Amino acid sequence: MLVCASGLNAIAESSWAQPKVPSGRFPIRKVCLMPAETEMDKLGVKTTEKMTKESDDWAVALRVLIEAHLKTVGIGFDSATDPAASGASDNDIQQAIDQIQEKYNALSGELNKKPRAIGKGAYTLGDQVAMLPCAATSDVLVFIRGEGVIPTPGRAGMAALAGGILEQGAIVTIAFADAKTGEILAMIRFRNVGDFLGQNQEDAFSAPLDAGLADINLGSARKLERAREFSTPAQR
Repeated sequence: MLVCASGLNAIAESSWAQPKVPSGRFPIRKVCLMPAETEMDKLGVKTTEKMTKESDDWAVALRVLIEAHLKTVGIGFDSATDPAASGASDNDIQQAIDQIQEKYNALSGELNKKPRAIGKGAYTLGDQVAMLPCAATSDVLVFIRGEGVIPTPGRAGMAALAGGILEQGAIVTIAFADAKTGEILAMIRFRNVGDFLGQNQEDAFSAPLDAGLADINLGSARKLERAREFSTPAQR
């Protein structure tokens, strides 16, 4: 559960990477975007309800946002579902995607619990990732995950009576895995506390996303981040 008493839209970001990524010794020029997976829950006074449609819509919005920002920093991309020139059938590709997503999901708990170990090369999905046609032309696979909670009016009212604690918000993680070996190379994690669905996703998540991309020195992200830091308010 996301709980914060510091105010609406309080944002924090973190990133972890193997040294070869930010140093440029492992250049990332092209990525294969895996289908985003999100889970949104509605918190009632006594029950929690899965918000399936809203989760699916949010997954699409997050993927569009991340794809756009990768383009901005000069990163090329393919979709994991694209057969390219491989001759693979849609069914074969979907089976491969499902297997790789399942393997990532099984690993994600440990990744989120001990993200610093990413820097030591502690995690891998195995070379099964190379089954995807896009792996042949990409440097990394990108995994997008989102978890969000929305309180009902009744739950929000109870929270207010309890001292104004906010229970609405979302956490997003983006992981980068070597497209040939499956080794987890980097991960970015950021959050939005408050009405993240009521905002344009660009407004809700772009700032920590850009900061995370700059931290791991992906494409021209660091250069653009520095340019923003030194720009005047009028230029912004």
